[in-house]
Amino acid sequence: MVLVSGIAVVDLIGSGLERVARPGELAFCSVRPSIGGHACNVSSDLIRLGLPKTRLKVVFPTGRDVFGEFLAAHLGGQGIRVERVLSRKAPTSLDLILVARGEDRRYHADPGANIEMIAAPVLRLLDRHRPLIYYAGGVGLLGRFDAGLPSVLRRARRLGALTFVDVVSPYGKSWSFLRRALPLTDVFHCNGDEAASLVGARDPVRAAAAIRKLGAKNVLVTLGGEGCVAAVGGAILRFPAFKIRVVDPTGAGDAFSAGIMLKLHRILSRGRRAGDLTPADWQDILIYASACGAVCATGVGTTTAVDSAKVEALVKRKGDGLAAASSSIAVRG
Repeated sequence: MVLVSGIAVVDLIGSGLERVARPGELAFCSVRPSIGGHACNVSSDLIRLGLPKTRLKVVFPTGRDVFGEFLAAHLGGQGIRVERVLSRKAPTSLDLILVARGEDRRYHADPGANIEMIAAPVLRLLDRHRPLIYYAGGVGLLGRFDAGLPSVLRRARRLGALTFVDVVSPYGKSWSFLRRALPLTDVFHCNGDEAASLVGARDPVRAAAAIRKLGAKNVLVTLGGEGCVAAVGGAILRFPAFKIRVVDPTGAGDAFSAGIMLKLHRILSRGRRAGDLTPADWQDILIYASACGAVCATGVGTTTAVDSAKVEALVKRKGDGLAAASSSIAVRG
C-alpha cells in the first residue's frame, strides 16, 4: 500500500484572468475552491490513475473548521481513507491562486495548520500499515514534523517502505533541516527553483547531481514547460515537456509525483526492488509521470483533469517522441 502524508490546503483559484488587477481595479474571472496541498492532490491523483482505494491511506493537518471538513469530504467522496491531525491553534491552510493568461501562477498562502504538524500520527500509521511506499509531501512547511523527518524516514525504511520526499521552500527556517533526511530518501522531488535554492546551482542538471551527492538515491527536478531532469540509476536523464494546451498548471507537479508512485508501486508489488531499476526503467516511469503532469494542466484545479485513460492516450500518441528528444548522461555512483 501507499501511505501519504503532508500539507493540506484549500485552494481558491482565480483563473481566466487577462491580467492581474491594478490597485483598486475590479477584474472578473472564474473563482473556485479546490483541494490543494501535496497530501490531498497526490492522494486524489493516485486514485484517478488507478491505484486501488484499499491500497491508500492519507494523513494531513487541518484546523477545526469548515475548510478542513471540505478537504475530508472531498477525498472521502473518492473512497480515500483520510486521517486528519486537528490543530487547536491554527485554521486550515488557504491559498489564493491567481492564474493570468500567459503568466506563471501567483500564490498568496496562509500556512495555517500545516506548521502545527507533528510526526507521531505518521509513525503510528507506518507501524500499522507497513506500506510499500511512504510519501512525505510539502516538507519544509510542516513545523515540528520537518524536524522529525529523519526519524520518520528511518522508521519507514526499517519497515520495508520506499521513501519519497517532496519539498516546498522552507517556512521560517533554512534548507539545513533537510540534510539529515536526504540520505534516508529513496526518491526526492523538487522544482527548479527549489533545487537551485537548496544547492546553489541554477543549472538543473548540476543541481540534481549535487542533491544526489547529498545522499538522496534518486533525484527528480521538474521544470514546468521545460520538462524535467532526473539523476537516477547511474545516469542523468533530461526530458522535454509534452506539448499540450495549458489551461491551469496548478497541481501538475503533484500529478507528476503521483505518476512516479503509481509506477513504482506496481513494480514493487511484483517483487522488484527500486535499487535494481535501470535508466531505461526510469525513462518509462518518467515519461508516464510527465504525461500525468501534462494532463493535469489541461483543466482548472489541482486534480480535476487527471484521468488514467487520458494519460495513457497521451503516452501512446507522443511518448515515443518524448523519449527520442530526451538525453542521457552517464555518471558514477
